[in-house]
Amino acid sequence: MSSVGRPGSRGQRTGRPYDHSSDGLILASTLDLLAGRGYEKVTLDEVSLLTGRAKSTLYRRWATKEELVLAAVRSVGRPPEVDLLPDLGSLREDLLAVIDSPWLGSPNRRLAIFAGLASATRSSERLAAVVRTEVTEPYVEVYRRLLHRATDRGEISANFVTSIPVLAEVIPAMSTHRLNTSHEPVHRDFFVSVIDNILLAALHPTGD
Repeated sequence: MSSVGRPGSRGQRTGRPYDHSSDGLILASTLDLLAGRGYEKVTLDEVSLLTGRAKSTLYRRWATKEELVLAAVRSVGRPPEVDLLPDLGSLREDLLAVIDSPWLGSPNRRLAIFAGLASATRSSERLAAVVRTEVTEPYVEVYRRLLHRATDRGEISANFVTSIPVLAEVIPAMSTHRLNTSHEPVHRDFFVSVIDNILLAALHPTGD
């Protein structure tokens, strides 16, 4: 007699099905804790308390804190500018629009989340890989496309076309470096300085 569908059959899940209705709240709360405390200080006990979900319920869904944080990062998707580039008429304004994007709630919350993840990416290759593919590389793509469009509009010299792949990495690289080396919050002024004093200065070395 076939054992398919019989209680206790091999491979059959037992117990009540997991209720996914609170997943969004749990993942958003995890990001809030990352922003406020940093990866090392986040615990599943805190997530449980914040969301009103039993810790045993969280462990059924995510066996470790690393898995929970991975899910939280994946849940937010890529920067929305990947799908809809800002178009405010100039390269500088478009770059600032990316910096000021409301993605993840606000620029300040987004930076706080990234800061909270910074040390985690040094200790977890899985987290580093997800942040790289879900955040860093998409941002590089956004800046690459903005630079190419500025070239097509005649804003910057076509002589820089071959340098665009490197120039597109400037803001993400500077951001990553600052988040990994500074204990102070990273504010908008930092990114404005990178845009004006490094990226645009490289594109207009004589002030043209």
